[in-house]
Amino acid sequence: MQKKEFLPPFVVFLVISLSILILSKFGFLSAFSPLRLVSPFQALFYSVGQRFERGQNQSILKLQDENTRLSKALVSQKEKEKENQALLDQFQTSYPRSSNLLPAKILGAPSFIGGDIEYFILDKGSKDGVKEGQAVVFKDNLVGKIVSVSSYFSKANLVSQQSSSFLAKVVRVSQTGEPLGIVKGEGQGGIFLDNVILSENLKPSDLVVTKGDLNSDGQGYPPDIIVGKIVSVSKNPSSLFQQAKIESLLDFSNLSLVFIITSFH
Repeated sequence: MQKKEFLPPFVVFLVISLSILILSKFGFLSAFSPLRLVSPFQALFYSVGQRFERGQNQSILKLQDENTRLSKALVSQKEKEKENQALLDQFQTSYPRSSNLLPAKILGAPSFIGGDIEYFILDKGSKDGVKEGQAVVFKDNLVGKIVSVSSYFSKANLVSQQSSSFLAKVVRVSQTGEPLGIVKGEGQGGIFLDNVILSENLKPSDLVVTKGDLNSDGQGYPPDIIVGKIVSVSKNPSSLFQQAKIESLLDFSNLSLVFIITSFH
């Protein structure tokens, strides 16, 4: 019986080693490298991670959009409440008559940098019956006068604007008579009463109201609209007239709705 011959182990190991070396050198084993084996799993985990991150980002964006929408709705609701209250207050005021008034929203209130408001841009125009020269009020307080009109918008100069000038009278509870003077705007929120004869006794807290200068078309200032109160008086014994500084009872920067007097009867 003939015995089978086997190759020595070191020869087998040597052949296997050489084979692996040759195959590696020519790139035949690159497909079986550890990195190639792991990369499919890496790609899977990366894809899942990306989807999760995108889902989180979309959720955050949805929450941000919802917060923005709710904030806008809250601002709109507050603005409506403010306008409704202004309408209620105005219609509860007996003078001027509400039937003669046209509510107008303030769309713009330009002012100099760091200064006071000079005029309002309103959302009512000639299509609504607005005309130049009509008075603008809030409750029974004077705001200003319409100075220019387009079809859908109008511009109202405030009583404090430098071009503002009209006849007014002083109302005093404890004294008789109603001294007359001319209200003038100083700009930058300033108002003063000029040309009051020196013998009149003006005092701080006296009310100044319009004397009334309506024309036949109903344009101008009706009588007895409050301009403001006197805060200081300037007298010079050598002058024929005295002046008084006036402060409006309104905070013009806080107004969002005013009323145009379209007729007076």
